[in-house]
Amino acid sequence: MSSAAESLTRTPARRAPSPAKVLRSLFWKLLFRGRAAQQAGAQKARRKLGLSMTMVMYALVGLVPALFARNVDLFVFACTLHGFTFMFASLTLASSAGTMLFMKEEAEILLHRPVTPQQMLRAKCAVLAGFALMLALALNLAGFVTGLGCKGATWRFIPAHLFSTALLMLFSASSIVLVYNACLKWFGRERLDNLLATVQSLLTVVMIMGGQIMPRVMQLDVFKHFDHITGWMLALPPLWFGALDALLSGTTLNTATLWLPAGLAVVVTALTSWLALEKLGNAYGQGLMNLNESSGTSKERTKPRGVWLAAIVKLPPLRWWLCDPVERESFKLTTAYLFRDREIKLRLYPGIAPMLIMPLVMLFSGGRGGGGEQGTMMMQGFATCFLGMVSLQALMFLGCSEHWRAAAFFHVAPLRHWTPLFHGSRKAVLFWLSFPVLILQTTLICALQHSWAPLALSLPAVMFLPTFSLVTGLIGQWLPLSKPPEDVKNTTAGCLMMGGSMTAAGIIGGLSSYMWHIGHFGLFLAVEAALMLGATILMKYLMRDTPWVPQPE
Repeated sequence: MSSAAESLTRTPARRAPSPAKVLRSLFWKLLFRGRAAQQAGAQKARRKLGLSMTMVMYALVGLVPALFARNVDLFVFACTLHGFTFMFASLTLASSAGTMLFMKEEAEILLHRPVTPQQMLRAKCAVLAGFALMLALALNLAGFVTGLGCKGATWRFIPAHLFSTALLMLFSASSIVLVYNACLKWFGRERLDNLLATVQSLLTVVMIMGGQIMPRVMQLDVFKHFDHITGWMLALPPLWFGALDALLSGTTLNTATLWLPAGLAVVVTALTSWLALEKLGNAYGQGLMNLNESSGTSKERTKPRGVWLAAIVKLPPLRWWLCDPVERESFKLTTAYLFRDREIKLRLYPGIAPMLIMPLVMLFSGGRGGGGEQGTMMMQGFATCFLGMVSLQALMFLGCSEHWRAAAFFHVAPLRHWTPLFHGSRKAVLFWLSFPVLILQTTLICALQHSWAPLALSLPAVMFLPTFSLVTGLIGQWLPLSKPPEDVKNTTAGCLMMGGSMTAAGIIGGLSSYMWHIGHFGLFLAVEAALMLGATILMKYLMRDTPWVPQPE
């Protein structure tokens, strides 16, 4: 007994993990598993697969700068790697940072636990930086090997580049936290939501445009052989960290010109981290309180909302287009979520941003590729018709919402069928997204080409956009905002739907350009109008034949 007692007294008590470690583990699981505890296993497996595919994609993207390593100085190659890393890994980080930094459910999870705002902010920033570093390492995987063949490179390049990449990701994470936290402090909740959606959409556009621009920039002789950093080049973060690589691992350039940018890499990262984590740490806690509380004065809260929307739907042409009262109310509900709901905006607009920018990328890339005026017109027709994907993508996101339980109201309301709800939502997408984007793109192309021909070539898209927006309803019963956000996934039916729609858009766009070239564009429009009318009638008939399934218990 005495020996047992002595062994117990000698056995140290198990120490509880520190709050910082618990918070990092919590936010890491939240980032990769999601918030749906009921489907944690399925969500975990799906997210692991998605992360693996993302890592593979980044490794393949990293082959582009890796091929640039031959016959260049290590400093130039390191700047190229950091440029790709800063563009892809950092911008991907920025697209998911807003959701992690500002989650309304945190107050319900933490409750009265003694967690300070600084601890939460540091844990979140550590998770974000770690996530970005994973992506960055995958992107730089090939560069670690090929970089050893650069001029002036030594074995020290691998640890030096690993250190500078980690520092770059810390700088990126701290900068994002600093910007978002400052915006939350100086703007209200609604303006912050709009800002987050706008920033994430712009970052998506920058990533796509950067993927087109960076390979062309690397082929410039001026970029391949520059040997010093002066003037405006000091404002480019990739050059700071590239100079740090060169100083730590070797270069053929004069190292005296690299001390200033390398010093900026260390000093600016330290300053940004201090401002984000320490200076604004207390403001972060107050900002979260403001985010979870209703904003505005009592006078503003008592002011009825939706007055402008109710007035718009009573005006022509919406009054004629929305003659069914159920469609009209579904139109108003979808419009309100498009402009007001934070979760919808953060998922929808960054999700459709690639659909908006890819047509322009295809147009200008194809225009330079040769083929003359006819080739440019072919690409323009396809780019215009490609916008049919906007409606399909938007309706996929609008089928899910954080408030999906409220969709039970549709099943107890005296509705004869689900199709009026679907038509009201798709008309809202057409009115607020598809047609305005088509007008904007056509205007831009007309201005760039100094011609009215793009205006005529957009007429086929005007005809088929309403028809293509019906395709989502063919998969099955579609109700607005009726599924949890975790259900947004690429099913086999959804992939086939998107693939078939893209193929049809390409055929219509190519035929419209060809008919314009041979002088039979008017005949083509007449045939297309007849085909689209027939397809619309057929799809509406098939949807009406889909039963109105009651809500499961």
